[in-house]
Amino acid sequence: MVYKSLAFLLVRSTGLVKLISLFNPICTPISLIFLLILTNLNSQQKKLDYHVKFSSNEIKIDGIDDENSWKTANKMYANWQHFPNETDEFNNPTEVRILFDDKNIYLLCKSFSKSKDYVIPSLKWDFSGAASDKVNFLFDTFSDANNAYMFGSNMLGVKSDILVSNGGVGTSRSDINRTWDGNFDVEGKVYDGYYLIEMKIPLSTFNYPENSKSWRFNFFRFDTQESQRTTWARIPQEFNDYNLAYMGEIIFEKPLNKSKGKTWLIPFTNGFIDKDFTENKSENNLKYGLDIRVPLKSELNLDVTFNSDFSQAEIDDEIVNFTRFEFKMPEKRQFFIENNDIYTNFGEDLMMNPFFSRRIGLARNIDGDLIENKILSGIRVSGKINNNLKLGFLNMLTDEDLNNNIPMNLNSVISLHQRVFKRSLVKFLLVNRQNTQDYEFVNYEDQFNRVAGLEYDLITEKNKWNGRAYFYKSFENVRKDDNTSAGFTINRITRNHRFRINYHYLGDDFRSDLGFMRRKGVSKLKPHYQYTIYPSSGRLNSISFRYQHVFYYKHKDQIENIHYNTGWLFSTIRFKNQSSFGLRYINRTEYIPYDFDPSGVDELNKLDGEKTYYSEFFEAQYSSDPSKDFIYELSGETGKFFGGRIVSLRNEVYLRIQPKLVSSLKLKYDKIKLGLNYPTTNIFLASSKFDFTFTKTLYWATVFQYGSQSENFGINSRLQWRFKGLSNLFIIYNDNYLVQNELIPRQRGLNLKLVHWF
Repeated sequence: MVYKSLAFLLVRSTGLVKLISLFNPICTPISLIFLLILTNLNSQQKKLDYHVKFSSNEIKIDGIDDENSWKTANKMYANWQHFPNETDEFNNPTEVRILFDDKNIYLLCKSFSKSKDYVIPSLKWDFSGAASDKVNFLFDTFSDANNAYMFGSNMLGVKSDILVSNGGVGTSRSDINRTWDGNFDVEGKVYDGYYLIEMKIPLSTFNYPENSKSWRFNFFRFDTQESQRTTWARIPQEFNDYNLAYMGEIIFEKPLNKSKGKTWLIPFTNGFIDKDFTENKSENNLKYGLDIRVPLKSELNLDVTFNSDFSQAEIDDEIVNFTRFEFKMPEKRQFFIENNDIYTNFGEDLMMNPFFSRRIGLARNIDGDLIENKILSGIRVSGKINNNLKLGFLNMLTDEDLNNNIPMNLNSVISLHQRVFKRSLVKFLLVNRQNTQDYEFVNYEDQFNRVAGLEYDLITEKNKWNGRAYFYKSFENVRKDDNTSAGFTINRITRNHRFRINYHYLGDDFRSDLGFMRRKGVSKLKPHYQYTIYPSSGRLNSISFRYQHVFYYKHKDQIENIHYNTGWLFSTIRFKNQSSFGLRYINRTEYIPYDFDPSGVDELNKLDGEKTYYSEFFEAQYSSDPSKDFIYELSGETGKFFGGRIVSLRNEVYLRIQPKLVSSLKLKYDKIKLGLNYPTTNIFLASSKFDFTFTKTLYWATVFQYGSQSENFGINSRLQWRFKGLSNLFIIYNDNYLVQNELIPRQRGLNLKLVHWF
């Protein structure tokens, strides 16, 4: 209590001083660390536990609870409603039983309901769960409330799995990793009055301490018939249902055996035929390589790759870009997925990430365009050294391409996460990109780039406070003065109030070749406040009002230092059937240092540089009930845009024929008139997708995309067969056309990719 009072007084007495000192890149993060530590205390809730019995009999995973072992297993039940209300009253009960043996964890779940009218959107692994009937099971195997495994399924035994990191606090884009696939078996069946899920998860799928006696655990159910979500351990409504602060405990009848993680050999073959019509050349190639995954101990893994092929089987969505900056797409390549948070959960998502793994395997050619850069080999060690210390080591060698002036590089990352207090972390990161030899075409100062830094992540025991403070410095051959990056974020979350403020400093000379930065030489201040009302009755779930402001300050070499100044005002109404309606107002002033075309399609009519432009938007948006077979989202935006006018319309329509087909049509139209002396620009983006799931292992997805900004019409058709466990066969067809008065072929390719897990 003394510490809480001290922290409160510190905030009150020094708030003005902190605001004035925001532009000091060094003292601010260091002083913030002291404040964050003082807030790292919170109350505890009543303990909830479940005793897991050992089974000496074989359990067949068939969706039938006819084994004697299930009759002796203890039962746990959903205790709380998390959505639409936070209460211990709900309509349909859920019963879960857990058993274990020397090799596996077993779960049986009975989800009771009044009818057999269930929502089953797809048979595909990792199907969307928020608008379907399913149950998720969360395992925090180290009981650190920082990381967890989540496995889910439904009445047809369709699989889903996710890695949860950062405590599941929901304030970072990297909190959940949907790309990860775990090794487990599940079956489901529908009975009168309930559906049953039976699941087996090999202990080798988990990392956990040797001789574990207990894990933290929770489960939550999506019930579309009642539009409710229920949980075992109570989770306050203001937090996500995968939040790791609120969990119970499962206690094993005897300590678990030492995890005998499976050694995986993962050879792959990738054969493709590609025709480039613009260059009038063809390429036929067959690539092959090998990944090896070896468990060094129950908490630590070694990954090795040779002759790597890091092509993605899934394409990125096309985006209309009205900014001067590149977009950050998620990492989907298999080698980087396991323990991904150890490497990527650093910095600030949209301002500065010191390491961004998608940089590896890409390089700029002599024309300045991004092209694929072959990866020769790589090694990765990741996991836990002990219960409080996580380690990540990554070393990858990329090949030289002398025709494009690309040198051979060694790309290395060292990451350490030390847990302090209950859930907080002190982290260290070192990133290195270095030429393996001298090249005449490489400047002296570009021969290597290194970034080193420290971070403190605050996550209080019950999530009321969370935040981050960091400091980084970059190094090259040529010494530079302003090569630091620093910042902090602090969040306060209660049932009705959310407050966040963050500040970030990025020096003019700071450089991270393997990182992600949208601006340099700026400071960013972003306060945010949200007030939410939860009506006790009626159709409404919540009404929220949110204001946030973003302010960029350019340090030097600009006529105007106020580089970017934007305010947002939001109001969102969420209904109990999960539909929503929102209003948004934005005003923005932005200094443009050079001639710039915000439409991205009219290079001959650029806005004059070295000027400040004003924009102002009003937007309305509605999203329908996502559990229905027909779903739609509508939005419209109008206002001032860089001194001119803009009108934007967006429409998304989804049609389901469950559980075999999900089809979608996305349309976006932007009409831009920059001023009297500029022509009117019309920009269209259209995307249609047909996703067939013939069985739980055979999928076919086809995407048609047209973008007037890129003048491209593309077709991507992918057949995927999960023929054994995690093994996959992909057949991928790509066809791209230049769209002018007619369709002109650009590029066409056929790809066959086989990945086998032995």
